[in-house]
Amino acid sequence: MLTTAAQIVVRIRAERGLSMSSLAVLAGVPTSTISRIESGQVEPTLGMIRRIALGAGYHLHLQYYDLFSGKLEEHVVGVSAAERTSEADDGDDSDR
Repeated sequence: MLTTAAQIVVRIRAERGLSMSSLAVLAGVPTSTISRIESGQVEPTLGMIRRIALGAGYHLHLQYYDLFSGKLEEHVVGVSAAERTSEADDGDDSDR
């Protein structure tokens, strides 16, 4: 089971055969961001992990335990290519 953001990003790159710079371009983030995540220097937001996963062609499947209701919740997080393009055009770097 993958437990850290670094493990998730390393696995995404390995499975897709991508370099750090290739993944960075696909995700619309600086290469240094990918490097810092993989080395454990920073813990990215969920939004950043989503952006990286979508850039590599993955949908993010979230599973979490709701402490208030006691239920296990699941959500698939994804966007269309058109939405990804509009995000990049907006210059929104709130995930950075």
